[in-house]
Amino acid sequence: MSEGSNSTTAAAAAGFQTPLLAVMREALRNPMGRVALRVPAMPPHRRRVARALLQEGALAAGGVVLDGPNEELLLIGAEAGRAVRLRGLIDRLIGSQVTGLWSLERDAAALQAYATAAEAGAPGPTGTGPALACLDAWLRALPLERVVRRVTGMRLDPSGGPARPAFLRLSIGRQPLACLLGGLGRDADLLDHATRTLAARLLIAIGDPSQRRELMGSSLPGPLHLPVPPAPLSGRGDGGSGGGRGALVATLGLEMAANPAALQARRESLALQGWALELEGIDAAALRLLAIEALPADWLRITWSPALAAPAAMSALRRADPGRIILAGVCDDVALDWAGNCGLRLLEGPAAEAGPGLQVALPVSAALSAANFQPAAAPARPAA
Repeated sequence: MSEGSNSTTAAAAAGFQTPLLAVMREALRNPMGRVALRVPAMPPHRRRVARALLQEGALAAGGVVLDGPNEELLLIGAEAGRAVRLRGLIDRLIGSQVTGLWSLERDAAALQAYATAAEAGAPGPTGTGPALACLDAWLRALPLERVVRRVTGMRLDPSGGPARPAFLRLSIGRQPLACLLGGLGRDADLLDHATRTLAARLLIAIGDPSQRRELMGSSLPGPLHLPVPPAPLSGRGDGGSGGGRGALVATLGLEMAANPAALQARRESLALQGWALELEGIDAAALRLLAIEALPADWLRITWSPALAAPAAMSALRRADPGRIILAGVCDDVALDWAGNCGLRLLEGPAAEAGPGLQVALPVSAALSAANFQPAAAPARPAA
């Protein structure tokens, strides 16, 4: 065989790799203390260096180096401690922490979904969006921290003292999700489907101690508000019975109020699992159409706008218990003063999308200082 033929054969062999899904399944057979390290696409010269580092690291940490979707690089099945050190080295090469690390023990479902989506030809979560046929697999593989929005709600002191953190809200940020979905993110129905799917994943992840801290932060100042799927939750939580304003709050859209009997039944079902119920999406226009004081919900989340000061909206607000109302979208001292004059004490920052995983505080007035609060314990595992 000629030298040229040998070169061609060598190039073909170098270009061949075992299918990603097969490697992932084999690695998941022995997950204890093992991880998968993901390196995003980068300029060719840096990619060559990153690949060399991964291959050298695999000699010490174990695992298999593969090409992933969207020009990603993967080290699958490496020993966790050495992989973490290798990750730090590559992040310094790139200039920021953009690598991803999955635990084979805790993230088996996400890893399998990632590999399945890659083999089906769907771009990965760092690409320009999935193909429609692979959307659900892509959503199962998408790291939640990239789209979860975290907002701390505050309680005003009626005596004029500093406001204090009162609750934590986790939600799926539609704007970052739409960007990640690419072309599919411009379809409202598909974006709604993706948001509901990720909200269901979030509900399960909060019950996993290994994921909870990264999603919630290091402390919980009060009740935890979570989006829940439209269908009733199954199982029973550990929050006790009797409902009321417990440590876990299920957030539902205002469209549920179209059937008050069904909403009341849902509230009772949630109460048996230790959850309170919150309705969101109430604005000045909705106040003119609804008798909010009669809505069967523990909390009413109302979005601030100057239109709330109109007579019809004010009349509706006066009929409701101010203790049930959370005023969202408070972005300036005008909103803050209006809330104080109406006797509203629970406030949230602006509804504009924050970056994924970003803590959002109210950017108004020194009165909203978060000093001197004692964090509560983390909630029990929610019913999935």
